[in-house]
Amino acid sequence: MKKVNLIQILIAACFLFTACTDNFEEINSNPNAPEGVSANLLTSTVTSEITRTLTEEGYSDGNTITQLMAKNNFPGFAQFDWGDQGMWNFFYGILPEINDILEISRTEETQNSTYEGIALTLRALCFANLTDLYGNVPYTQALSGKTEGIFTPVYDAQEDIYDGLLQDLADADVALAKNQSIRGTTGDVIYDGNPSKWRKLANSLRLRYLLRISKRRDVSQQMQAIISAGNYINNNADNAILTYSGTSNTDSWPQSTGRIGGFDEKSLCITALGYFTKFNDPRLDIWFDRNSNGDWVGMPIGLNQDNARAFDDANSPSRLDVNLFYYSATDAEAFIMKNSEVQFILAEAAERGFISGNPETFYNAGVRASLSYWGVSEADIAAYLAQPAVAYDGSLELLLTQKTIALWNVDYQGWLNYRRTGLPALKPGPDTLNGDLYPVRFLYPSSEQTLNTANYKAAVAAMGGDNINTKGWWETGTRY
Repeated sequence: MKKVNLIQILIAACFLFTACTDNFEEINSNPNAPEGVSANLLTSTVTSEITRTLTEEGYSDGNTITQLMAKNNFPGFAQFDWGDQGMWNFFYGILPEINDILEISRTEETQNSTYEGIALTLRALCFANLTDLYGNVPYTQALSGKTEGIFTPVYDAQEDIYDGLLQDLADADVALAKNQSIRGTTGDVIYDGNPSKWRKLANSLRLRYLLRISKRRDVSQQMQAIISAGNYINNNADNAILTYSGTSNTDSWPQSTGRIGGFDEKSLCITALGYFTKFNDPRLDIWFDRNSNGDWVGMPIGLNQDNARAFDDANSPSRLDVNLFYYSATDAEAFIMKNSEVQFILAEAAERGFISGNPETFYNAGVRASLSYWGVSEADIAAYLAQPAVAYDGSLELLLTQKTIALWNVDYQGWLNYRRTGLPALKPGPDTLNGDLYPVRFLYPSSEQTLNTANYKAAVAAMGGDNINTKGWWETGTRY
């Protein structure tokens, strides 16, 4: 598997970021290249790597940018000292493998609509992340190096990318609706090749992305059609989750294989402590430990290295739960999307009048799904929802605060919701390197400036600059 992945990465890098060498055709005809790899082997790679990477990003930086967690060492990310964050190379490195699954699924000898639907869903997920994190990115020509010899792809407008990825998810729904079984080992570490569950994920992602562009477009009809059809994640059994086996370092919760010093560099953020205290939230005690004095202490976001260490020494902020997030190789899971997020999407859509239904019902279902996932009993969930501070009152700030908490470890989705709505309100820390602004994107990789110069410059001109404060198409709408 490692050999296959290395070849994939080398080929992807050649396709996307370089002018390639004169012997490219010889490289491309390598008998060990992806053309000879089965769909189940590729599916094992992409489902595993995407799920793990998204969750690790959420744990490390997604929780930080939404101020659920703070870093008491190496706090540069929370000061907004940003570059491309490595996500560009990850997604463009794995997209060729996804495209190979798609090609295999459509050939006469190996035609399989379930693999086709899985590949379309994952391709949409990757491109959605790319455009949400960077803005305009290569899309139509992004994977054309192998077929058309295009190694310096143009950047597409975010609006056009969204049209394409939403179409991919609609096509995935059609393919997966055929309910074609996969013989033998599927390679799928999320749903084991179950087409009905993949169909629910594809449609749930459609709901996520339709809501994301709802400041720009009327998405009511499309969202309502998905809800009416009923094929979306609607209970925790349908969550898109990878459960670690713990049998090796590569199949264990990543923090459990690292040093305790690295684990201890992350603490409870004071912003999150405010949420948890207001809501009397049981997730505080699940995700974090009290400090040595038996107190809950939160740390401000955005302190520089010296101030972060000084605060840590003086106040001993609460660390992440050591049993859940360090000693256990299996208790923490990786995930792409969960029922709680879907229910909060529906709650907001209903509150804004995009779909029919009672927003309070969806809100309660979202809270219940999150707490239940983390092991809170039904009796305690009922008591939690009955609290005045938690009971739904039509407030989007309450709804989106609860959604942000539920998006713990779910890549950068909480930050993306904040960028669209401004809720819950977030402010930069005292040692920010970005003034009074909360950033809205990552920078393009420096390699693009040298290896794809003309298209890079055109993209920067179209977007209005390559800086972390340049807003994307879906953020600048005025529908609400």
